Amino acid sequence: MPKAYELPAPGEPFDPELFTLGTPCKRNHIHANGLTLRKVKGRQCVQCDRIDSAERQRKLRQDPEFRRKQAEAVAAKRRQFGRPSRSKHGLPYMPLGDTETRSMRKAIRCAGRLPSAADLVAQQQTQHWLVNATDRRHCHAPWTKQLAQYRYLVDQAYRLYHRQKSKHYKALRRGNASELISGQSLLQRWKQFDHCCAYCGAAEHRSAELEIEHVVPISKGGPHLLSNIVPACTSCNSSKRRQELETWMRQQPFFDQGRLDRIKLLCQ
Repeated sequence: MPKAYELPAPGEPFDPELFTLGTPCKRNHIHANGLTLRKVKGRQCVQCDRIDSAERQRKLRQDPEFRRKQAEAVAAKRRQFGRPSRSKHGLPYMPLGDTETRSMRKAIRCAGRLPSAADLVAQQQTQHWLVNATDRRHCHAPWTKQLAQYRYLVDQAYRLYHRQKSKHYKALRRGNASELISGQSLLQRWKQFDHCCAYCGAAEHRSAELEIEHVVPISKGGPHLLSNIVPACTSCNSSKRRQELETWMRQQPFFDQGRLDRIKLLCQ
C-alpha cells in the first residue's frame, strides 16, 4: 500500500493534509482526546471506510453478475493486448499473433538451465586444447611444476620415490638388479623401522630426513630392491660406505644385536 494510505496508529501524529480529528464515529474509533481520525475530503472515519470497503468487495466477489462482467472485461483486454507475460524475468506482453516470440520462449523453457559465460569460455578452451595439445602443455607447465614442488615438500612418499630414482639408474649402469620402487612401499619400510635409523636408532627429523641405504652396497653388486633397502641417518650412511654390514656394526659404539637381527630378518 502506498505510504499516503497508511493509517497512523492511535495516538501517533498524522498528515494534516490527509486526515483530521472529528466527532466519534458510529463504531467509536478513537484516535486521540476522544476524537476520531477522519479524512479531510469527505470527512469519513478512516477505520470505518476501510471496513465498509472490505465488506463491499466481499459481497461483489459473491455476486454472479459481477463475476460475469469481470470475466468479460478480462477477456476483452486479452483480445486487445494478449495474455500478460508469466515469465519470472518480467518479459513484456506477447501479442496473440507473435508466433516467433512464442516459439523462442518455449525453446528457452525446454532448454533447462542455460550455461553461464564462464561455462561457455571453458567449453571453448577445452575444444581448443583437444585440437592443440601443445598449447595445453604450455599453459599447464608452470602450474604443473609448482604443484610438483609443493607435493615434494609435503608428501613423504612422493619425496622418497624421486630420491630412489637416482639409485635405480646407478644400479642399472653397473648391471645390478634394479626396479623402480613406489613411494608407498618405501614409506612402509620406514614404518617397519618406526621412522628411525636402522643402525643406530636415531629418530627421523624433518630437518634431517633418513636416507635410502643399501645393506649390500650397489658398488659391490647389491641390487636396488626393497629387500636390500633400510632407512639410515646421514652419519651412519656415510660411515658404513662399502663395508660389510655385520663387521661394520660390531665396530660401532651403538651396536645392538637386536637391531642387527631385525635388519637381517627384514632384508632376507
